[in-house]
Amino acid sequence: MNDKPDFLPALAALQSICHRRNIPFVSYRLPQQSIINTLVQYQSWPKEIENFEELNTANGFVISPFSHKTDGKTYLLEPDLAFSNNEVTAATIDLLSRNDSFGLELQIDKTKFETTTKEAFENNVNTAIAAINNAEFRKVVVSKTHLIDKPDDFWAPLFYQKLCNLYPNAYIYFVQMPNAGCWMGATPEPLLVTENNLMRTVSLAGTQAFTGLDLEKYVWTEKELDEQAIVTNFIAKTLTEYGITAFTKSEVENYRAANLVHLKSGFEFEKSAIKNDLSKLITALHPTPSVGGLPRANAVDFILKNEKHKRSYYTGFLGTLNIESGCQLFVNLRCMQLFRDNILLYSGAGITASSVAEKEWIETENKMETLKKHLTLIAPSP
Repeated sequence: MNDKPDFLPALAALQSICHRRNIPFVSYRLPQQSIINTLVQYQSWPKEIENFEELNTANGFVISPFSHKTDGKTYLLEPDLAFSNNEVTAATIDLLSRNDSFGLELQIDKTKFETTTKEAFENNVNTAIAAINNAEFRKVVVSKTHLIDKPDDFWAPLFYQKLCNLYPNAYIYFVQMPNAGCWMGATPEPLLVTENNLMRTVSLAGTQAFTGLDLEKYVWTEKELDEQAIVTNFIAKTLTEYGITAFTKSEVENYRAANLVHLKSGFEFEKSAIKNDLSKLITALHPTPSVGGLPRANAVDFILKNEKHKRSYYTGFLGTLNIESGCQLFVNLRCMQLFRDNILLYSGAGITASSVAEKEWIETENKMETLKKHLTLIAPSP
């Protein structure tokens, strides 16, 4: 695929102004779509969601953390302006360039963020394996962070458009809310997606590096098959307990996401089955074992106790909500947090009894490469 995106200058100018002035906005592109949608809220602050029931009547863009205990709050961007692709006028750019309501973008406090060392990550993996062998849980996801200086030629709007070009099958987003920070990602995993009268979710787990083989030729270990089965069984059980029994589940297939290959099963059911209570289903599903573990409560407790960093909105969820049309919610994977002079990358790996710490480290390195390897680029002056 061509490494150079078709550049949309008006969109980039809009994103640049919003980014520099900390104005709440989001640009997102759905998987296998070409349209980049941008929403801007410049007249008021995004709404803090104190109870997920508020999402049942929400219209806008939501971002929610991995855990409300330690990682932040849920916010809803309720747009004042909406654009598609490059349909941004000079008058809009001028209007936003004079907006000083939200303060300037913050510099990272390096005392709160650091790179996870290989030793620390592997110690957490081995601690997790011991806990699994002690029957504390069956699976847990261990994550890490990597803090880097921004490359000299990095320009966020251009990098975003580059990601849209590179990863057609991913949900590509660039979001900023004053209380949640600035994030960008290319996530392969839907949480809940509405299409016409249907609702879809997926079980995505198991990871290999894509090496150019035909997808059907990738062979999986017992560990990877078990990891994916844990997620699949959890979703099926959750839907059934919720009262959704008339769902269809696709067979497990190999699925390419950027430089990686995963095991994937899809679930589909009638939108009407959620009975206008989307919040209850979100609460039941999130965080799934693909980002937390199983049993969920035990795995989340382990994560909050043993990971030295806060996940914040990594492994949370984000996307659009609309009373009439439904939702397009995705798990926040393959992502990074942007600061004035720094970039913080996140990744994680599912740990089961048969995990090997060194291999899990390699998996997390491969996942970070989805974004990291494209960070250096020649950017036009913003």
